[in-house]
Amino acid sequence: MTQILVVDDNPMIRKLLGMALSRHFSVCEACDGPSAFEAIRRHKPRIVFLDIMMPSADEGLDLLDRLRSDPLTQGIVVAMVTSRTDQDDRALAMAKGADGFFSKPFHLQEITQWAAERLRADTGSK
Repeated sequence: MTQILVVDDNPMIRKLLGMALSRHFSVCEACDGPSAFEAIRRHKPRIVFLDIMMPSADEGLDLLDRLRSDPLTQGIVVAMVTSRTDQDDRALAMAKGADGFFSKPFHLQEITQWAAERLRADTGSK
């Protein structure tokens, strides 16, 4: 089963996303950048749903930079899930290499469908 990582400092957001995604995927969780990077090493997720604002202000964007600069993780699909709704925030995340961007409050069905479509597209291109 495809592994997905949900990274958010809010346990309720992790629980909501985890419950919705676990119907179709294997889901693991992390609450900050360091634990997320450890979970990525351990579980090797195909998709990471990543909050921008965590314990340190832009920790999600820092983790995105780290994932994109490491040859072992740069192929992981990353979608930002954030309360930041400004178009500049979206543009910055996409410029840093995010594959998707979802504003809170989000629609669980939209996120689940996006993940399934991304995985189909990635599988079809290999």
